[in-house]
Amino acid sequence: MSILLVTVGSTLFPSLTDTFLSPSILALLELHRIKRLIIQYGRAAIPSDHGLHIHLDGSGKGSVNIGGMRVELIRFTDDFEGLVRGSDWVVSHAGSGSILTTLRLNPPKPLLVVPNESLMDNHQAELADEMGEKGYLMVSKVEDLEHILPKFLSVDKHNIRPFPQMDQNRFKNVLDEMMGFD
Repeated sequence: MSILLVTVGSTLFPSLTDTFLSPSILALLELHRIKRLIIQYGRAAIPSDHGLHIHLDGSGKGSVNIGGMRVELIRFTDDFEGLVRGSDWVVSHAGSGSILTTLRLNPPKPLLVVPNESLMDNHQAELADEMGEKGYLMVSKVEDLEHILPKFLSVDKHNIRPFPQMDQNRFKNVLDEMMGFD
């Protein structure tokens, strides 16, 4: 089953969630044989203007079938890594935690990062752009998703550039060197 996860973390990013619930994006995802779309939407309100009639329970979960695709909405998750691990592709806001969790999985997952341009500080966009330039992920603006998604969903999952694993001694070594403990 082809599963696409869209995540906004705990932030508000309604333009991203609204875009993925739009008829044109849903049709595009069906065309690319996505069978399950999971949208982790955080604190945002779910738009009702797309006519999807998704009923959310008290925890903010809900789902609807659209053609051959199941669309699931969740407000938050206690197991983000498990959610990412169970997905085939990930579209994420540009939060460093979401990016690093996705990139550090083995095997790596295709990752498309969409910086939230409504935020005042663009450090997240800078991180996403730098990681994109190094070939670890793709970057898109919300308004370009309809054009970027076909390329993203066609990524050869076996040729994803693996992200270096965390060196748990690196900080200690730098600190020891700075303090003259070598």
